[in-house]
Amino acid sequence: MTETKSLNKKIQARQWLFPLASLYAMLVLPLSVVSMLGQIHWLPGLANPHVHAHELIFGVAFLVICGYLLGNVERKKLLWLTACWLLARISFWLLGFHPLGSLFAAGAAFMLAQQVVPAFWRASKWQNRSVAPMVALVGLLTAVAGADASVFAALLPHALIVLSALMFFMGGRVIAPVLASFWLQQNVRMGNRVQPNVEGAGLVALALGFLLQVLDVLPVIKGLLLLLAGGIIAVRILRWQPWLYRSRPDILFLFAGYCGLALGVFLLGLREFVPVAQLLATHAVTVAALGVLMVTIMARVTVVKLYKDANALKSSHVASGLLVLAAIARLLAPLLPAAYMPLLHSAMLCWSLGFAVLLSVLWRCR
Repeated sequence: MTETKSLNKKIQARQWLFPLASLYAMLVLPLSVVSMLGQIHWLPGLANPHVHAHELIFGVAFLVICGYLLGNVERKKLLWLTACWLLARISFWLLGFHPLGSLFAAGAAFMLAQQVVPAFWRASKWQNRSVAPMVALVGLLTAVAGADASVFAALLPHALIVLSALMFFMGGRVIAPVLASFWLQQNVRMGNRVQPNVEGAGLVALALGFLLQVLDVLPVIKGLLLLLAGGIIAVRILRWQPWLYRSRPDILFLFAGYCGLALGVFLLGLREFVPVAQLLATHAVTVAALGVLMVTIMARVTVVKLYKDANALKSSHVASGLLVLAAIARLLAPLLPAAYMPLLHSAMLCWSLGFAVLLSVLWRCR
């Protein structure tokens, strides 16, 4: 009876999933890179170049999304989700792309969608309701992308747009109240903090771009829509006036990740016109945007919960700063062929160190 009550007890999903995601992010990136370079041979599944991107998006980012959106969840359900996720990871380490790993991933994706999609679908405002199809698409892509490398390669452009849309919405909903709280402490009421019209325009542009991507038609129009979406994100940032918050590193790092998102979405559109943008777009979205936002938001949520002050632990800013350095090095690598390998290894080192520091922050706040 006591064991049953313990399993049914609800806990915050982030308490388990944020540390697990941080640990995996710290390890999987260097392991996948050295496996691809042939420097280790005991994890054959990670040697495929597509596994590197797959595990970052559908391994690390998926778990962070679960930790952020699930909220209070029964321990039993969280155990099942974690078990499915771990089995999917083990399958990838040993088999690479394989239907078995996809089957386990589908189980975790179903549990996320079952918990989150209905709640957002009942929202009154259409912008809030848009999270439901975004999460459903994340779940669907998670379930099918791991079955085969060619399937993943075909789905990656779709996944980047869906992730960008989710970061655009959720990142904005994190930043807006933080800015409002900042001004409230100065006895100033901040008006129009969410910028709903700008948010709506960005979501529409990204949705139309995603639709054209799926239909594989009108690539020029799709490129223009994504360029427009990147511009809209930049306009949203400028309207928030980030230079006013130079005394608040916690806010500046949120803006750094959001600027990475603007750059990433802009490059997703630009690659339809300038081929060299193809070398930068994926890593702009996954490292400059996703990596920086993941670390900054995970640290912020955890530190604020315990200390009521996002700047209470300076090491959380060190983690975010290391991810910014990782993004800069990774984006410079294709542009500077002579320094490609040193920049690649620098990016890998900063990435792993950043998540290691984040893990220490999560441990101190456990």
